[in-house]
Parts: sequence; structure tokens; C-alpha cells
Amino acid sequence: MANLSDYYRAPGIAEVGQYQMSSIPWATSSIELDDGESQQIKFYNITNFVTIINNSEGANAELRVGWSENGVEGPEIGAPSNYFVLNNGESYTGEWRIASLWLLAGGSIGLTASVVAGLTGIPTASLPGFTNWSGNEGVG
Repeated sequence: MANLSDYYRAPGIAEVGQYQMSSIPWATSSIELDDGESQQIKFYNITNFVTIINNSEGANAELRVGWSENGVEGPEIGAPSNYFVLNNGESYTGEWRIASLWLLAGGSIGLTASVVAGLTGIPTASLPGFTNWSGNEGVG
């Protein structure tokens, strides 16, 4: 008897149709970080788009967003940064093909954030050649 895998091949990273059709919804609004704390957000499939929201209120709470732990923790003083910052109430949506991202709270206790993503049918294992994002060379 034949297995399903004999007839079906999992989609790969360059399969355009996976990015053109409707995404699988993914969301979390339960991210809480204290000053200097970082957290990796992992997706179970490659993303088509990602929206990050800084839900903090009151005193400004900077949320750093990057693609590696080194990227959000930042380089030594004077070196280029490989992250971007969202202040209270700000959000950003990017059409990124990623398996995870990193968040870090800068200068606040009790920062809250949300992440909404559209996932493709592409397994994260399809991306290993593209994930050498160590926080240098402009990718963090």
C-alpha cells in the first residue's frame, strides 16, 4: 500500500503559490517582557507576512524587533544596529519569509506585545539555508 508521501511532496521555500493563496492565521497577544528581556517567537510554518504590535501604555516602552538574539540585544556602542524599534501603540507589517523572530523590551518593565502572522504551507525545515541571521551584515 502506498503512503501519502508517495503522491504528495511538501511545498518548498520557492513555491510562489504558497505566498499567493490565503495564509493560515497565527496570533498571540500574550507577550510580556521586562527591561532587557528577549523572547523568540517561533512559527510552525514559514510566514507570508508578520505584524508586530507594541501594546504598551503609559511611559514609552521601546520594543526591539529583529531576526536573531544577537540582533535585538544590539552590538557594542557605536556599531550598527540590526533591529528596529516600535514605541507604544505602534505596529509594523512586513512580508517576511521567516521561521522565527526576536523581541526585546528596552527600558520598560511590563512591556506587552502582540504578533499576528499569515503562515504558508511550507514547513520551517525548508528554510535552514537562509537562517544564518546572527545579528551582523545588516540582518539581525
